[in-house]
Amino acid sequence: LDYGESSLTVPAGAAIDLGGIGKGFAADVVAEELVADGAGGALVNLGGDIAVQGLPADSPVWSLGIDDPFRPAQRGEPHHVARFHLVSGGVATSGTTIRRWTRADGSVAHHLIDPITAAPTTTGVLTATVIAADAATAEVFATAAATLPGAEAVAMLDGVGLAGLVVTDDGCIHRTASLKDYET
Repeated sequence: LDYGESSLTVPAGAAIDLGGIGKGFAADVVAEELVADGAGGALVNLGGDIAVQGLPADSPVWSLGIDDPFRPAQRGEPHHVARFHLVSGGVATSGTTIRRWTRADGSVAHHLIDPITAAPTTTGVLTATVIAADAATAEVFATAAATLPGAEAVAMLDGVGLAGLVVTDDGCIHRTASLKDYET
C-alpha cells in the first residue's frame, strides 16, 4: 500500500474481491438515486446488504428483522431474533449459515476466511448483523464481526460506535450497547 501514490499492489496471480463491499455500495447508490429521482423513500436489498433512504409510504420508519439462524422461515414467514427500526442508513448481515458446503472428508466449510490461517473461520459465529450510516460500511463491519468470537465482535463494533447483533452456534445472542436505540 503506497499512500503517497494512492496505490495498492498485489502479488502476481492475486486478486481483490470487492463483492461484499460492492453490494453494499451498489445498494447505497441505487437508494440515493431513487430518492434523487423523486421517490419519497427507498429500501434496496442486494443479497442481504440493505440501504434505506427517505421514508416508507405507510410508516415514519423502516421496520426490519434479523433472521434467526436456528429457525428457518416457514411458509415464507421468517423467525426473528430481533426487530429494529431505521430512518436512513445501511444494514448488512454476514455469516456462515448460507454459503457453506461439505468437503470430501465430511467436514463443513464456509466462505468466511480467517486471514491468519487462510481457512474458514472457526469462531462459532453464525451471523453478524451491523447497522451503519450506509450499507457499504455495514457490510465491511458485518464481515469483520463474523470472523471474531461473539463477545470480541460486539466489543469491536462498540469500539467503532456501530450497532449490531451477533448470533453464535451455542445459541447466544450478543448485542452492542447501541442496538437498543434501534430495537422495537
